[in-house]
Amino acid sequence: MANKEDIAKILLENKAVTLNPKDPFTYTSGIRSPIYCDNRILIGILEEREKIVDSYLEVLKGVDFDVVAGTSTAGIPWAAWISERLNKPMCYIRSDKKGHGTGKQIEGASVEGKKIVIIEDLISTGKSSFGAVEAARNAKAQVLSVLAIFTYELEKSRKIFEEGNCKIITLTDFSTLVRTAKEISYISEEELKIVLVWNQNPEEWETK
Repeated sequence: MANKEDIAKILLENKAVTLNPKDPFTYTSGIRSPIYCDNRILIGILEEREKIVDSYLEVLKGVDFDVVAGTSTAGIPWAAWISERLNKPMCYIRSDKKGHGTGKQIEGASVEGKKIVIIEDLISTGKSSFGAVEAARNAKAQVLSVLAIFTYELEKSRKIFEEGNCKIITLTDFSTLVRTAKEISYISEEELKIVLVWNQNPEEWETK
């Protein structure tokens, strides 16, 4: 099984993580950041995505659950590969209910009365990820955990999931990634300082 450092290297070496302190990125939440993670790049890199799927499966080994649920859209391909490998039913969870047709928010396998795991690719503020948890719970599912490739380890996301009584498991994380990036000279000491300061207070980072 690939460890957290191995997964971090995959993200860095395949440019799924980009660092640009001079021209910060803007997240969906509105937060400005010198670091951006786009794990969707990895779905097109066969060897590396296989390692990530294997790591997801290692985490799930021995876990008793009924349905694999992917978040729309980035969690869907990972959930599909996991579902296929484990021969488990799959569904995906939209960010909102459809505004037409049957108005479903969860498509695919029924989750009512089922134990499920939710597959994400990334956890930032935690708002959208926990939204999927709430949707599943509203559909009378028992959510065992949310699994993601990477988390920015923001205090906001930790608090949302702690208060919502839901477990997060990630294949790697911000702390491991920036440490690994410095070790392999992907970032300089000065850039490391910038991203560490951002991580402590992302909402106010640019005003400092």
